[in-house]
Amino acid sequence: MPDPRRTHSVEGAVELMTAWLATPDGPPDLLLQTLERRIEEHPSGDRLVAAVELVMGMTRLCGSLLVLREMEDGVTGDQTIRDLALGIAEAEGFESDFTDRDQAGPR
Repeated sequence: MPDPRRTHSVEGAVELMTAWLATPDGPPDLLLQTLERRIEEHPSGDRLVAAVELVMGMTRLCGSLLVLREMEDGVTGDQTIRDLALGIAEAEGFESDFTDRDQAGPR
């Protein structure tokens, strides 16, 4: 039987990402409203518990998406994370430790 807290945290993560997808490059109003509501209306009444559960839900959601990508495209989760890290580093003008390691080949 699924853990209701886990289910609740993943539902919150899905709702939060759905709000973000509504305007990924626009104003974050809906995202912030959704985040605030998920934190304030948590059944425990404890904001810290609500925030931790939401982070855990986001982690499970992201992990699930990495697994789906690997199943569909054959790209491992590690490679996806490296690609994202490199993209972020390049967009921000930073050199990445991944670049040197990837050029050196497997250890």
